[in-house]
Order: sequence, then structure tokens, then C-alpha cells
Amino acid sequence: MRRRNLIIVVTALILGAMMAGVAYWRWVDSPRYALQRLALGLQSKNMAEVFKYLDIKSILNNFLEESSRELAEPKGGKDDELNRLGRRMGSKVARMFLPALFNNFEKEIKAALEKYLVNLDNTQILAIVAAATTAQIEVKEEQARVTLMDPKSKIPFRLQMQRQPESRTWQIVSINYQDLNELTKREFRGR
Repeated sequence: MRRRNLIIVVTALILGAMMAGVAYWRWVDSPRYALQRLALGLQSKNMAEVFKYLDIKSILNNFLEESSRELAEPKGGKDDELNRLGRRMGSKVARMFLPALFNNFEKEIKAALEKYLVNLDNTQILAIVAAATTAQIEVKEEQARVTLMDPKSKIPFRLQMQRQPESRTWQIVSINYQDLNELTKREFRGR
């Protein structure tokens, strides 16, 4: 009888450890974990940790695509053939040259972003940590749509994440253009 109880206890412990291991693996392999690691990197001013979860080149390329779409749409209803041609040409030129500019100025872009992030005050960082903790995340295969909510204003900030195949790390690859415009306006109005 004693041996049977010991076998049951050992089996229960092994199953419990396996379930805990699977739960931990799922947590570490999730977009929320990546967001929280990014937020903790901001909190501790560890920019290497922050940039581990940001694909800056993809963010800028996606931002370029969104902004060029906005340029392609006429404002105010006035649109003639010459205006359409100018917008299309401007969009093509931007798509051709901006990736090359990024490659040439990658260090400077990272340095400027790092300077901005390091200078965030404690209130802003705590808002980012809270938003990462309560983010709405929809995962489809290797892609995730994330909606962060500003705790005070309840304004959404949407972004896309993607699991990188080589490292299995989730990275932010796209930020919603309109949301970033609104955030930028609020940020610079407040200063």
C-alpha cells in the first residue's frame, strides 16, 4: 500500500512539473512576454533589451508604406491627372530612397530613438508598463495584432508583432500610422 501511494505522489509531482514547464514555455513564447520585457528594459534603461524587441527597419518600412498611401489619397476633393502623377512619383521615390537612407543612417536613427526613450519620465514608463500588461493581443500563427490603451485617455495604440524565425523572439514590426500621428501630436502639444 505504501509503495502505491508513493507511486501516485511521484506521478502527480511529475505531471505537475510538466504542466508548469509547458505553461512557462507558453508564457515565454508569447507576444505579451516580449512586450513586458521591452517595458522592463525601458524601466531599467537597458536599451539593448529594448531594441531586442523592436525591428526598427521593418517599423520604418511599414511606416513608409502607410504614409505613402496617405500621400496617394487626395485631400479636399481636388484631384487632377497632374496631382495624381506627382503623388505616385513621390511615393515611388520615397520607397526607393528611404530604405537606402535607413541603411546609411541606421546608427543615427537608433541613437535618436535611444535618446528619446532614455529621457522618458517615470510616469510615461509606468504607463507603458501598464499598457503592456493589459494589452489586447490577437495571435494568428507567427503574427500578432496588439492594441495598447493609454490608461488615462483610453486612446488605443495599435501595432503588429511578428515572431522571428531564427530566434523565436516576438518583435514589433509595424506601428499604426494614424495612432503614431495622434501620439506625436499629443506628445508635442504637451511640451
